[in-house]
Amino acid sequence: MPPADTWQRRIRLRHLEVLRIIAQEGSLTAAAVALDITQPAVSQWLADIEAALGERLFIRGQRLRPTPFAAPVLAHAERVLRDAQHLGEQVRAIREGGTGQVRIGAMQVANVTLVPAMVLQMQKEAPGVELSLVEGTAAELWARFERNELDLLITRLEARALASGLPHRRLFSDHHRVVCKPGHALLRRRRPGWADVAVLPWVMPPADTPLRLAVEATFAAQGLALPSVILASGSSTVLTALLGRTDALAVMSSLAAAHFEAQGALRCLNLTLTHDIGDVGLVWQERQPGAALDLVLSCLERCSRALGNAA
Repeated sequence: MPPADTWQRRIRLRHLEVLRIIAQEGSLTAAAVALDITQPAVSQWLADIEAALGERLFIRGQRLRPTPFAAPVLAHAERVLRDAQHLGEQVRAIREGGTGQVRIGAMQVANVTLVPAMVLQMQKEAPGVELSLVEGTAAELWARFERNELDLLITRLEARALASGLPHRRLFSDHHRVVCKPGHALLRRRRPGWADVAVLPWVMPPADTPLRLAVEATFAAQGLALPSVILASGSSTVLTALLGRTDALAVMSSLAAAHFEAQGALRCLNLTLTHDIGDVGLVWQERQPGAALDLVLSCLERCSRALGNAA
């Protein structure tokens, strides 16, 4: 087997690009067509990679069959190619007069007030920083973060974040409220109880997510069975539409619920989860963040305090 550093010395980005196409196409002939090179050239690129590793990645045949070594090498290739693309985008941003690029993934709780405030403040303080935003559930955002598609998460600091060993910073607490449509019969009760909401249908968070487990734990603590579930979804759009047409209930972060209540789309019941998930905070990859990311981190902290969220 070649020394470990042989891989680092012999493999170039082009090797990884070819490897990715080979895996996608499943044959050397198809990969050659996709890459617009000859099939012997594709075979040579693959042979170079395997020689550097000292292991076969694919068993040849009419269709290539990956060996156990292929999966970790392909995962590494994807990360390196994404990092290279991100570097190119950062260089382009700086060349065009900016100071870098920051790719943000944020949960809904951060997007109703904090993220807009940060964007407006960054436009005043550092307009050269190129910002992009993806909204999603914690699971969706973490998956993209681990693929190096995001530089920063604004998420719940639950067990996964705290156990990751990654740099993180707390911003604020936000409890989950039970929400319903305007005019719902339960709004006429001053203090509805969990027994009242247990008999109604619910739009629940997706199964096995921290929020779903918190809802289940809250009902269990009250000695109640789970209510019927008409849909499991993390989509606020679908949730709002379903609640508006039925007597169904759901849980939503206090900030998001207040946003929809101000729009007249939902109302909050006087009920909060007795078991909840972590505070809202920031998670990022680099121990020493670059200049652009450092500006965004600082701006988010200041905007959170200005909004009165840092309690």
